[in-house]
Amino acid sequence: MNAPAAHLPQAVIAHRLGAALGPENSLQACRAALRAGFRAFECDVKLSADGEAFLLHDDSLLRSHGCPLRASALPWGWLRALTGGAPLASLRELRDCLRECPEPIWLNLEIKVDDDACAALQTSWGQRIAQQAAALWRDAPPPLLSSFSLPALQGAEAAAPRLPRAWLCDHLPDAWHGAAQTLRLSALHLAAAGCAAADLAQLRTAGLQARVYTVNDPAQLRRWLDAGAQGVFTDAVPPAGTLE
Repeated sequence: MNAPAAHLPQAVIAHRLGAALGPENSLQACRAALRAGFRAFECDVKLSADGEAFLLHDDSLLRSHGCPLRASALPWGWLRALTGGAPLASLRELRDCLRECPEPIWLNLEIKVDDDACAALQTSWGQRIAQQAAALWRDAPPPLLSSFSLPALQGAEAAAPRLPRAWLCDHLPDAWHGAAQTLRLSALHLAAAGCAAADLAQLRTAGLQARVYTVNDPAQLRRWLDAGAQGVFTDAVPPAGTLE
């Protein structure tokens, strides 16, 4: 089954805003991905110590900025002034960046809780990030919120039920159907290495969308779309390449 060409701009998703086109989760990467033709984006969202939603994948700032400190323990003003890497962007700045594109943009915000966060803190982060996303996209199509953390998704569902939600998994878990019903999920996002076409078929039968991460080979990306994935996350495969 071939994906209709009209749907491809939102089926090929720039992972971490285009991680091979610029520093991951940066506005620089986002603008480069827009110039490359991407119209669908994914990024990681964390909370600063004073509650500002901002873009970062890791708990520590070591890999991105050469600083060993925990990002969530620091206020946004301190984080915003960091040197040694691309400037950290707030969720508001990402919204403003995407508004520069006159075409419709599909956006997936992955709620990244700290690895050692207790369930209550994960729930709180999900609530607070969802609240900020709902307010920022109040007058625009809402972003999809995803997470590996079920407590974070529970918090997001309670705080902003109009925002769609997806569960991130390494493979299709046995409990997927119950979790989808309880959290009113719209999708599951599965690792390509742990996913099969039959998994996508199960999700479609249940009325759920399925997306696959992270695929950087154009032929493999095309195969996942042909297998029925609604989206494939990629670092740098230009969307136009999937039409060939």
